Amino acid sequence: MKPKVRTAALALKVGASAVGVLMVCVAIGYVYDELTFLTGVGSTDLGDVVAVLAAVALALCGSALIAQLPESFRVKFRRLPAVAGRRKPVYGFGTLLAIGLGATLGSPLFILIPENVTQYEVISIASLLLATLLSVGMARVYANMYRVSKALGVYGIGGPSFTKVAVGTRSVRYFVSRLSMWVSNTALAAYTKIVFLIFVLDPRYLPAILAANGVTPFYASVTVYTVAGAFVCWTVLNIVFEQKYLRLLGLFQVLMTGALVLILVYHSIVLGSTSSWNISGLFNTGLGSGWLPALVVNTGYLYLLFFGFQEIQAMQRDAVERSGVPILSWVRKGFTLDRTTYFEVAMVLSVVIASAVNILYGLAVYASHTPLQGSAIPALYLAGVLLGPGQELLVAVAFLIATVTTFVPAFLAAARHLEALGEDGYMPRSLANLSWAFTLVAIFLLAAGNQGFLVDITDFMVLVSLGIISLSAYWLKPNLVTGLRVGKALPLVVGVSCFVFGSAVYAVNPSVVVFGSIAVIFAYLIFDIIELGSLGAQIFLSIFGFVSLTLLTALRHSVYSGGVLGLVSHPFGVDPNTLLVWGLIISSLLLATNVLLDVGVLRKTAVR
Repeated sequence: MKPKVRTAALALKVGASAVGVLMVCVAIGYVYDELTFLTGVGSTDLGDVVAVLAAVALALCGSALIAQLPESFRVKFRRLPAVAGRRKPVYGFGTLLAIGLGATLGSPLFILIPENVTQYEVISIASLLLATLLSVGMARVYANMYRVSKALGVYGIGGPSFTKVAVGTRSVRYFVSRLSMWVSNTALAAYTKIVFLIFVLDPRYLPAILAANGVTPFYASVTVYTVAGAFVCWTVLNIVFEQKYLRLLGLFQVLMTGALVLILVYHSIVLGSTSSWNISGLFNTGLGSGWLPALVVNTGYLYLLFFGFQEIQAMQRDAVERSGVPILSWVRKGFTLDRTTYFEVAMVLSVVIASAVNILYGLAVYASHTPLQGSAIPALYLAGVLLGPGQELLVAVAFLIATVTTFVPAFLAAARHLEALGEDGYMPRSLANLSWAFTLVAIFLLAAGNQGFLVDITDFMVLVSLGIISLSAYWLKPNLVTGLRVGKALPLVVGVSCFVFGSAVYAVNPSVVVFGSIAVIFAYLIFDIIELGSLGAQIFLSIFGFVSLTLLTALRHSVYSGGVLGLVSHPFGVDPNTLLVWGLIISSLLLATNVLLDVGVLRKTAVR
């Protein structure tokens, strides 16, 4: 290819990638507006479905155009350089236990536990116990699969790496498990961000708590902005300087988690003592024979409080090979555990301790026999009404700590899961290096949505991912296990249980299960598109775009007047459907042009 022609082709690809960014933004805005509208209406027709499908087609076409940057599709499928040796391991058993416990005892506890135990009574406590058993079984599966991975010399990030060991990197099961885990962690981070903003900015919460404790309006405002700034700075510190200050960040996590556990236990004891732990009526649920379905549904709903334990597995690159155990190693000098063993112990203890705190607090809330009055953060309301400003301030401090220990691990875990897809060749190197930025944008988009929806979608998607991960031990071929035997019964029971409890979320919010199932289907579609390779993916998406355009213009669709795109399009007199139509036309034509350019390059190469 002549230099001038090569330059023109390169310029076209760069311009197309810029257009792709715009197309993706338009598609995301359209899908967000459409789902918001349909959630409010509660009914859909064929035109609505086609409109969402067309927006998804535009998002995929735009993503393909972005991938046409000078780093081409062929570069896209190269693996990133190995990163296992880029940092010195510093975390031991105590730090990992604090990370797992901090990620498990998060801000959802202050909302979900009071609401749930008030509504479901003994079923709520039974659901917490059942979720604990499921999590302990899953921790055992994680430990067994980690032994296999270590024996094979295969290391990865988090539980989905076990699926990769069992079924291979180029497997749709691995891809779906990794992508689902990214979605669930992103949704959890977004949920945490929402409740943090409500707590800090709503005059009914932090400002009112400070005023009740004698803080003047001026210093209350200073405190509010200081808290918000500290939250942002701590997040940035973890993003930018995580590797440089790994040990310091781990120590801070230990201190914060220790303080959180002490405050929660102390507050629960004080709260329950207000009624001398009167739990009369706890077993009078009034559900009759419907207690079993309620137990299954509620367990799926409350599982959000437990899956944080698996963040420990995501830290294996930062963990030392052998570690002492606090107190035990002091009594028996020289006593240490190997990484495989102390990972399992840390995960199990994270679940057990978190479960004990959750149940203790749940019983204390029930013993108070106090209506929640529709409070957005019931734990603060109960502390203020029953125990006064001092205890309310103490719970506020615990809530802030829990927000930090939930948001940061969830955000970092989400970014790592997306980065891992880059390491495995599912996205370009340049995009994988920006996984934190894509995750942050996704968090902001989700944070603009419904709070209850985020809780449910986190539950559903994490249970889908954990179900696949647990079944990895069942799928593992015997000839891959180098001298190690992995039982099949426990992984099968845990994996099937995850899918059963995940499906039960349908009884709480049907749209979440439908949306989550569609997300899994589209993950399968994305996987198939990637497997087509450069030329095949562009041809498929170009045809997909034109077909979606034909269906969109053939079927009538009522345009949602408000939303994100309405703010941009209406001032110019353009409705969102017009943006979608022209986006599909432009992106499909650009992809077709790219195909012709790539065919020309291949033909020139073949001649040489």
